[in-house]
Amino acid sequence: MAGVGPISQDWEPVVIRKKAPNAAAKKDEKVVNAARRSGADIETIKKSNAGTNKAASSSTSLNTRKLDEDTENLAREYLFLIFCILNFVYLLL
Repeated sequence: MAGVGPISQDWEPVVIRKKAPNAAAKKDEKVVNAARRSGADIETIKKSNAGTNKAASSSTSLNTRKLDEDTENLAREYLFLIFCILNFVYLLL
């Protein structure tokens, strides 16, 4: 008969590991202090507008500067476009 005899387990052992800490857990004050005590390198980066009351859009952007520097006169092209539209409408009547 098959299966008669000592019971043996032929499965491989399962190893359960903890997940690596995500970004929020790495920024936790306890984790940072523990890293400082152990002598690990800690990188600190100051954000560009950190600690200020300015919105990100309050500075002059590149597009605004381009518009200010633009000296091209578009009135001539605009009038030509209106003239073409009026001629087209006149031809339809």
